[in-house]
Amino acid sequence: MAEKKYIHFSMRVTPEQKRKIERLARRKGTSQKEAVMALVEEALDGEEEPIVVQPGSFYDKFKHIIGSVEGPPDLSTNPKYMEGFGQ
Repeated sequence: MAEKKYIHFSMRVTPEQKRKIERLARRKGTSQKEAVMALVEEALDGEEEPIVVQPGSFYDKFKHIIGSVEGPPDLSTNPKYMEGFGQ
């Protein structure tokens, strides 16, 4: 059987939230992690979020805002705008 890879994940909770997680774990007879993960799995019902690839380019998505601000059309046309770039 393949070994699962784990990453560290933590979050801040209030003392009341922590007590609720502890109470849930005791009620289920599991660890706090297992109790929380069971609720996550139940909420998602095993569904996997598909990656939706939308057609079009970056330009297509943002062309409606191109030219909506004042300034030169291309900052690289004036060397002063490029001073120190990449340093």
